[in-house]
Amino acid sequence: MKDEGPYKKLKVTLLDSLVVDILAPLVIDDQTSEEGDFLMRATKSRVPYLVSKEGTVITLFDILDEGPNGIGSSGAFGYMFLGEDKFVAQGLFNGYHIYSLEGKKEKLLPPNHAGLFGMSVFTYRTTFTSYYKDGKGYILGEEPNLYDRKGLDPKEMGEDYYQYAKTIFQYDIEEEESLALESYPEEWQPIQEGRYVGTGRVLSAYNADKHELALLPGLGHQLFIYDFSGEAPLLKHVVRLSHKNRPEKIPDYENGQEHGYSDYPSITELRYMGEKLLVGFYTQVPKDIMRQLRSQSEDFRNSEAYREAERKFIKQHFMVVEDDRQIGVIDEFPVPGTLDFVDKKGRIYLNDNVQPSEERDYNVFYRLKID
Repeated sequence: MKDEGPYKKLKVTLLDSLVVDILAPLVIDDQTSEEGDFLMRATKSRVPYLVSKEGTVITLFDILDEGPNGIGSSGAFGYMFLGEDKFVAQGLFNGYHIYSLEGKKEKLLPPNHAGLFGMSVFTYRTTFTSYYKDGKGYILGEEPNLYDRKGLDPKEMGEDYYQYAKTIFQYDIEEEESLALESYPEEWQPIQEGRYVGTGRVLSAYNADKHELALLPGLGHQLFIYDFSGEAPLLKHVVRLSHKNRPEKIPDYENGQEHGYSDYPSITELRYMGEKLLVGFYTQVPKDIMRQLRSQSEDFRNSEAYREAERKFIKQHFMVVEDDRQIGVIDEFPVPGTLDFVDKKGRIYLNDNVQPSEERDYNVFYRLKID
């Protein structure tokens, strides 16, 4: 069979759907095993639910309060299983809460940020993974506030800034120690070129079965894959990513933005999809179109012209990586929805609940597979 290379268009087919009979829009945060229960989160209240693989609600965890068993009334950024009988809640800047599946708090890990320098809240993705390695519990994830930005001037430091901009961490649950990991590898193109291009976001994904860490700066085309079976991650693959809708050159930081806007399509998704990796990005409204819209109205984002530009230009695309190479791309799905979850069997779950194609009083997750 002919190898069509990284641009091969991969076909995705619909398998079935998972239906949950709850009115509030839900997203999937995690699943215990290949055919296990799900941890779901209400998008507005941030209440966590334990849901069976058939879609039956097993438990609504009543933990959104300020009491000793609560995580705070604002809920959590996300929830992830820790083994088969616990889960972790990433509180809104108040640490990591470890719960039993009966909803009892067993431990609170202190926050691991150096200050509050910025905040991003994601609807469809969590920014950490909790797992066991050699019998010990760990949390590995992204924390943009992990390092203290005071006194660090990127314009003066240039590419040296990336030595300090560590946003990926491993948190030892038992020892309550958080270790900052290298986030921008020396092999990353802007460092090799001696350019500061902005920080963007560094995405991480962890395969606990293989103890493999994937690291991906949102700016650029290099996916870094590490063996993390030992105490420190060891780089084993640098995968070149390519897509017709992503330019080869990373724009200069000073010249790549206008009014704080860049149309460069940064990476927004990195997930283990079984043995493969799924990498996603959104195309953006071109700068010249944005310039025209801005000239028409200060409140241009509420205009019909802007909404039409969003519909026309903002599209999500995916690249699929297997082992040490990109094997193809996914540019469209056969059903409506937004990428929400991928499981250990490599199946993709699309969420059609937050912005449904049709109004309904229940949640539906379309389950798909790559042919």
